[in-house]
Amino acid sequence: MCNFTFGGTRGTAEVCANHDNGGSAKSCLRPMFRPHPKPLTPVGRSVLLLALFLLPATVVRIALYLQYHSDFQVLSAVQVLEALVSGLRFDISMAMVMVGLPLMFLHLPYRWSQHAYWHGVWHWSIYLALLVFVFMMLIDFIYFGNVHRHVGSEINTVSQDMDSMVALALRQYHWPLLLFAVGALVGAWGWLRLWLAPSPWHSSLWWRIVYVPLVLFVMLVVARGGVGGKPISVGEAFFSDQPAQGYLALNGAFAMSRAFLESPPPLKTFMPQEEAVAEVQRHLAGTEAVFGAPDYPLLQTRRVPPRPSQPNVVVLMLESWGAQHIDALRTQTQAQPLGITPNFDALARRGRLYSRFYANGQRSILGAESILASQPTFSGMPFLGEGIEQNRQSFMGELARSQGYDTYFLQSSERGSLRFDAIAARTGFGTYRGAEDIPNLHAQPKAANTWGTWDHNTLQAAHALFAQARKPFLGFVFTSSTHAPWLIPDEKFKKFTGGSDKEAFLNSLLYADWALGELIAAAKKAGYFDNTVFVLVADHADEFVENAQHVPNLYQVPLLIVGPGVVPGVDLRLGSQFDILPTLIALCGWQVDYAGFGRSLLEEGRDEDRASLGLRGNDLDWITTRGWVSHNLERSLGHSADLTGPEVAQMQRRLLATYQVASQLQSSNRILPATR
Repeated sequence: MCNFTFGGTRGTAEVCANHDNGGSAKSCLRPMFRPHPKPLTPVGRSVLLLALFLLPATVVRIALYLQYHSDFQVLSAVQVLEALVSGLRFDISMAMVMVGLPLMFLHLPYRWSQHAYWHGVWHWSIYLALLVFVFMMLIDFIYFGNVHRHVGSEINTVSQDMDSMVALALRQYHWPLLLFAVGALVGAWGWLRLWLAPSPWHSSLWWRIVYVPLVLFVMLVVARGGVGGKPISVGEAFFSDQPAQGYLALNGAFAMSRAFLESPPPLKTFMPQEEAVAEVQRHLAGTEAVFGAPDYPLLQTRRVPPRPSQPNVVVLMLESWGAQHIDALRTQTQAQPLGITPNFDALARRGRLYSRFYANGQRSILGAESILASQPTFSGMPFLGEGIEQNRQSFMGELARSQGYDTYFLQSSERGSLRFDAIAARTGFGTYRGAEDIPNLHAQPKAANTWGTWDHNTLQAAHALFAQARKPFLGFVFTSSTHAPWLIPDEKFKKFTGGSDKEAFLNSLLYADWALGELIAAAKKAGYFDNTVFVLVADHADEFVENAQHVPNLYQVPLLIVGPGVVPGVDLRLGSQFDILPTLIALCGWQVDYAGFGRSLLEEGRDEDRASLGLRGNDLDWITTRGWVSHNLERSLGHSADLTGPEVAQMQRRLLATYQVASQLQSSNRILPATR
């Protein structure tokens, strides 16, 4: 008999006569203490151990609902149940990340891995992982009470000052920490009793060969939340138009782990926060002081004059429609016309065209956040679809729905591209369509893996929804045909035949403009055009920018607003994507509060204070009517040549103030109060 002590009881492993006589190890390990009549299979033991992770996750989720009920009281019983069920996906993913490898090592089908001490090491590794898992959820549970959302990327900033954080935790949360320590000790005693007898060694040669790669594959699939598409993310918790449902579904440990994987957000203080807030408010206030909530310094409660009847709204976010290749804007700089945007140009003659308008970034997802919520997305901070949607924000769809609008979101790419399926639900859009849902109207469908479907298909699918929609409605449509590889559905759109990438882009722009014209014609025929505000704006400039050394050229995009109440003409006021949402609020007479970094383009006065924030990775640009400055939060990167020293200093100060206020408000979830 070979004795060992495991689990606080005499877990003797009886060495049978066969083994003493040189028999196989299969009959060697016979634990005298067995919690089950017979050893569990590897699958059974894995399921049991994973269930031990799901149990505390569900308990914490229920405790979150009960403790912070005011955050979830808007949810019906069915929505609560949906959140609990949806949350299991995040729990299982997180559990697999933490114990997948220990479970694999625990069940290795080799003779040497059947030793009791080998099993003991991995058995206790799983317990330690369980403790970390529970501890992370408890930290998030406490944190939720402070900011009314789960932990985000600000955890990286906190981790850089760990000594202070530990001291604070010991001082402020010593009782919860003590209870956790006691619970960990009691749990360890119970874990000792949970010694599960090793399952018999699998002698199959093929099983020993395929075991490791097979298990690794299963681990990968489970941890990433499925086989196809992108790995599961924080944004997928927000699967409905109720943010509270997303908060309840999301696992705090999952949110924290994703935040740790991000680059630490460079939260910096360049001036006292009161001064930074004052700078931002001066920039945004226009002709009136409209800020009255010190804890939420972006909140504007001033009401615009209501309209007797509210118009429909259609926002077209046009992929890579750079200003330099649109004739209506080229004529403003005396550039030669290209002849590829006749429908846009014709529409511009009956609408308001902003000739000094800029995107706030160089990626589509940054453009979406800027347009939908008037918020910047800084490098290292969560972006839309990856965490920032946890924050309370002035989302376009939510504001419209509060005013009685039906809301629609379509994109030409696949449903899950850029996680817009989850983003649409979170930002208040009740109906969503992706490429898979849109019928093809051309002779040939667009080739696979080339960004979804043709723009004409998407715009006509949008038109079909708008024509039958209850009025008023809000539609948001994101196109894709002007994205590389710049395909066209018919040779009639091949105006440029040289074969270069730029010419391919110009041909795709010609096609996209034709599709735009078809949408406008259909809207007029259906009868909703005259009572609809159309907003045409690009997500970012195209990659064929000329004179890229002039920083504003990197961001310049068209903004054209057409519809009731819009005075036609070319507007020289400077604006950015941040300004679209407050402009719509004013134009449509929405009676809503607004919190963001935009200012209505309809507002007169103080035009010299208008500016655009541009984001290029870690570099930030501030564009005004006087010129531009660039900064990387460490030092100045340059400025336009005609600026004076004091002008450079003032523009940099306002840039850094905007960064400071935005990053700190996003990290503390103080953009919009919970009650609004």
